[in-house]
Amino acid sequence: MAYYIQNILLNQERTNILIEGNTIAAIGKQTPSVPDATIIDGSHLAAFPSFANMHTHAAMNLFRGFANDLPLMTWLNDWIWPKEKHLDYDIVYSGTKLACLEMIKSGTTLFSDMYFHIPAAAKAAAEMGIRCTLGITAFGDGLSVNEQVVEETLCELEPYKHLVNLAIAPHAIYTVSDEGLVHLARLAQKYGLLYHIHMSETQSEVDDCMSQRNCRPYELLQRLGVLDFTQGRFTGAHSLHLSDNEISILGSHHATVVHNPCSNLKLGSGHSFKYCELRDAGVNVTLGTDGCSSSNNLDMIDAAKFMSYLQKGIRQDPTILPAEEMLQVATSNGFHALGINAGSISVGAEADLMLVSTDNIAFIPNNNTLANLLYAAHGDCVDTVFCHGKMVMHHRKIDNEADIISQAKCAAQKLLRD
Repeated sequence: MAYYIQNILLNQERTNILIEGNTIAAIGKQTPSVPDATIIDGSHLAAFPSFANMHTHAAMNLFRGFANDLPLMTWLNDWIWPKEKHLDYDIVYSGTKLACLEMIKSGTTLFSDMYFHIPAAAKAAAEMGIRCTLGITAFGDGLSVNEQVVEETLCELEPYKHLVNLAIAPHAIYTVSDEGLVHLARLAQKYGLLYHIHMSETQSEVDDCMSQRNCRPYELLQRLGVLDFTQGRFTGAHSLHLSDNEISILGSHHATVVHNPCSNLKLGSGHSFKYCELRDAGVNVTLGTDGCSSSNNLDMIDAAKFMSYLQKGIRQDPTILPAEEMLQVATSNGFHALGINAGSISVGAEADLMLVSTDNIAFIPNNNTLANLLYAAHGDCVDTVFCHGKMVMHHRKIDNEADIISQAKCAAQKLLRD
């Protein structure tokens, strides 16, 4: 399948983009058209790379608006974890499809998930046509996640391998034993999988680690060898409360961290994310929304806006994290972390991109399209989305949208009734 996007605004200039197969084949005012290509009029649109949401719990959107204004551990222990015992394949499938619908409509084509019933989530994401990395979530000693489980899960994901990858996802250092953290890291190393874990989300997590293990959370992972086993494939979600030594540790291990500003603010976890220090140490900094029960939406434009504004405000410097750099954090850095050649609109890159409407009120006047996207707009500005070369939304229309919403409503009623 080929698409020829004509007269599109890209980097403040009008041009044409040719997509052939899953790749951006050509860009330019004289780009040759392909006879059987689908023509898209870009005269009222601007092109951007699509977003990579690097930390989600997709089917938690069924908890949206449930258990608000609570501290993290109260929220988890008293409200979320008891309800999650009632999750099943059908509930996770319906919730993940709804999450994919929301992500596509706000320009996201890749998400890194940590939840349950992986085959259900994989089927949902593949049917919606977007990419994901799905983590086998582990608690306790982690031994329930073994080679047999990994190999069986990989077999179940085989039909979706063009879009879906597997990860190992210990929940956190306070819910997984030291032995379990090491066991899971060795497993990730053996199969070449991403290791995705909540880290240093709250100050109390750091304080407890100091009192119980006599070190900070990332110092613990270094001591256990976890970061050596997962070199270049480690993703630490949140990573909000860090020492200079921990930042150095992360940089030396080529780690990725995920900032989730909206979730961190809503849960009162903190706001002083050390972006500049992490970036300068060589850490790959990415962006995420977290689950919809703690962030309440999956709109990466909102997350990017919060991240940029927080950095400027905390440092009292409006030049910190300018729009161009913020876009890179929210797009190419995430694709890079998962080894995908996407996240930029360039010839040879995989065709993951979004076309936003410059007729949207947030783009009037359109003095700077990128600034309007990140500082003025919301996800409803996204008109058309491509993932892996396939058009998954056009003029904000997605196949079977009403059915997806209806099924998710039923799943949420079942989950919250039990």
